[in-house]
Amino acid sequence: MPYLSSFAVHSGAPISFTVVTGLLLVAAVVLVCWNRYRLTVLRYELAALRRAVLRDPLTGLANRAGLTQAWTHLAPARPYVAVIDLDGFKAVNDTHGHAAGDIVLTTIAGRLRTINAVAARLGGDEFAALIDGLDPAAVANRLAQVIAAPVDLPTGVTVAVTASVGLAPAVGDLPAALAAADAAMYRAKTTRAGVATFDPRRDDHTTPAATARPVVRVRDLSGAAVTSYAH
Repeated sequence: MPYLSSFAVHSGAPISFTVVTGLLLVAAVVLVCWNRYRLTVLRYELAALRRAVLRDPLTGLANRAGLTQAWTHLAPARPYVAVIDLDGFKAVNDTHGHAAGDIVLTTIAGRLRTINAVAARLGGDEFAALIDGLDPAAVANRLAQVIAAPVDLPTGVTVAVTASVGLAPAVGDLPAALAAADAAMYRAKTTRAGVATFDPRRDDHTTPAATARPVVRVRDLSGAAVTSYAH
C-alpha cells in the first residue's frame, strides 16, 4: 500500500500535465479550424455582395455597373453595343398590374441569357447588350425575336411586347457607344424598323433638338460611369 500511494503521488503530476496539454492542443486546433471556417464564410459573403452589386435584383442580369465591368473585358475585341427598349410594356403594367410587368421582365431576361451576348438591364424596360461576334446585326435581330414571343401570365392571360433595338460599334468608351446605340434605337422606334444600326448622318446623339426624344436614358453613363469589377 505505501508503494501504491507513493506511485500515485509521484505519477499524479505528470498525468495531469499530459491531460491539460492535450486539452490545450485540442482547443488550439478547434480555434484554428473555427477561424478558417469563419474566414471562408466571410470571403463567400464578400464575393456574394460583390456579385449583388453588379446584378439587377429583379432579373438577375447585369446592371449598369456589371455592364461596365463586362466592357472592360470585351473592349479589346471591339464588341457592338445594343440598346433595347420594350414597346407595349406600359400597356401590360397598366392593364394587368406591376406584378405582371415583373413577370414579363424576368421572362425576357431569361430569354436574353440564351443569346450569345452579355445582357444587362439598365432600368425600367430598357436593356442593353454587348455583342461579340461576326454578325452583330443577326444577333440584334435574334434579340428582337425572342423578346417578341408571347408571355403567359399565372392568370392564364397571354401578353406580348416587342422591342426596338439600336446597334452601334464600339466607338470610344462605353458611354459613347451606349449613346450611339440609344440614338439608333430611337430611330428604330420612330420608324418601326425593329432594329437599326447607328448612322452618324441620321442619328445625332450629341445635340438633341427640342422636338427630338425628350431624354436619352443612358446619358447618366457618362464619364462618371461605375467601374466596379465582377460579372
